[in-house]
Amino acid sequence: MSYSAALVGSPYPWLAVSALFLGAALQRATRRVRSRYLGDDLARARASKWLFFSLFLSLSIIAALGAVFVPGRANLTHPRFLWFYAACTVLFFLAFRFRKSAGTVTLLLLLALAFTAALFLRSLTGFTGETEIGRVRVLAARDGRLKLELLASRGEPVILDMRGSYFAPVVKVVIFDDLFVFLGARSWYRFEGLTSFAQQKGESGQSFRQQDTDYYFPEAEGISRRLWELYERYEKRLPGVRSVQVEMDLKKARELATYSLRLQYDGGLQIVELR
Repeated sequence: MSYSAALVGSPYPWLAVSALFLGAALQRATRRVRSRYLGDDLARARASKWLFFSLFLSLSIIAALGAVFVPGRANLTHPRFLWFYAACTVLFFLAFRFRKSAGTVTLLLLLALAFTAALFLRSLTGFTGETEIGRVRVLAARDGRLKLELLASRGEPVILDMRGSYFAPVVKVVIFDDLFVFLGARSWYRFEGLTSFAQQKGESGQSFRQQDTDYYFPEAEGISRRLWELYERYEKRLPGVRSVQVEMDLKKARELATYSLRLQYDGGLQIVELR
């Protein structure tokens, strides 16, 4: 993911911009109407005040809608988003309302910006990070047969002969809640092996059928079997656990291609072809 895409995809920049305009709108609404020069029309000054208030409020609403719809998966009712938005709004309001105290306000603003940047970088790392758990190299793929080289993150590579045209890693994962991921937790995994599938035509259309040429490591990579069984048994009782499940995503094998198996910090397995 590019930096610009990650920036747009996070709700924090949108909330900060919305808070900026909301603070400016509140400053306009609370400012006393007075003529700046002798002979100025107070009615005109009052109309100007509420015009700018409406403009800033509209821009704040637009930015808030961006925070809701652009990132897509963020739950903005989470307390950390609400606290962040409220703190930024108060800070920007004070900065605009008491502009004569420039030194103190500037210091507070810099501290708030540093805190915002730290939160954003933490969310960027937590929700876009990934761990490579292995690689698959396709040595041959023809006539419904696969010859694969499987390399886990540790250990020697293994040459496999399989039936079918699709391969699928067998990975057991423990996925944590967003708050734990934000605080630095990563999905736990147990990489057990590789299986294969063949695509077949049936009466209801195309379907996938698993073949009998599975391969399982003598010692699986990742967490221990006992720990996995404990989390699977008490999934609903353990705090911070969103899901305990088995990932088995299919990928069509292309001859001489090399694929990276990447587990996302917040859950999900990606099979990415290396170029």
